[in-house]
Amino acid sequence: MKPPRPVCHITLAGRRLSAQEAALLRLEVSLGRFAHDRVVLLLWPKSKFGGAQPGDPLAIEMGGEDDETDVWTGKVASVRGRPDSVIIEGLAPTADLSTERRAHTYVGQSADDVVRDLASSIDIDQVDTQLELDYYAVDQRRTVWGHLTDLALLAGADLTCSAKGGLRFMQVRSGPAARKYRYGADLLDWNLGPAPPLQAVSYAPHGAASDAGKEKWHWVRQEAAAQPGVSIGSFHSQASADILNSASQDQASRSAIQGRVRLWGRGDVRTADVIEVDDLPATGGGNPGPLRVLSVQHQFRPDAGFITALQVESAGGTA
Repeated sequence: MKPPRPVCHITLAGRRLSAQEAALLRLEVSLGRFAHDRVVLLLWPKSKFGGAQPGDPLAIEMGGEDDETDVWTGKVASVRGRPDSVIIEGLAPTADLSTERRAHTYVGQSADDVVRDLASSIDIDQVDTQLELDYYAVDQRRTVWGHLTDLALLAGADLTCSAKGGLRFMQVRSGPAARKYRYGADLLDWNLGPAPPLQAVSYAPHGAASDAGKEKWHWVRQEAAAQPGVSIGSFHSQASADILNSASQDQASRSAIQGRVRLWGRGDVRTADVIEVDDLPATGGGNPGPLRVLSVQHQFRPDAGFITALQVESAGGTA
């Protein structure tokens, strides 16, 4: 089946134009984990968007004709002129958290509550974590984004952004693929295969809540101290350490398959999605099973079409 004609619309400071109307030469969108989603537009010097200013709201829609979807929302970060083009760079709203600093101490609160409080200055799309924190301190030596990244690592969660610009803090999950792409129809090329698996790190609680109970203080158990591992100061219960241990083991399992997949443009695929690639030739290793998307790179050119490149790993188990 022939892919639909690729189209792109750009909305800048409330003005919505097609790629042709905006005199677009090239557009690149980068979506990832623990990073601010980014867009770069290369325009003709006399583009109608040539007067863009830092801080202007910016949004991108991409897809097939009559089937566009929201891909990225944020604001202009920089505008640079060259003799032959204008370059506009945009960053997702999460970038504001990389300049924001706060000081606060959270006692006996869930990671869900801490994340929502820390990120309250921007829109929040979804927060999903079961981690409970007995103690967590935030200081102004680091940015809010730095603390959110640490929390995501402690919770075994992905820190990403929605197509509308809302923060997402989501447990890493496996499960059936949300989207399937077929060799000979959707896939342009791929580079997939087994990789040396990571070694899982073990984690232990620190301070109160040993096996003797939550209100009892303890020394780190000798058998735990004899094994490679890390004691987490924010964890005073074994349950919290178990969440991170499970996430560490699942991460090691997921690393067993790694690679990249290139597709005809797919504006709806996002970081942390679970996908599947079907009908791969047996000579190339066959079907690798469900894959988890680690990053997405969209590229749109009016003269060359719309291509999506995905960095992937095995979907593994549930964290």
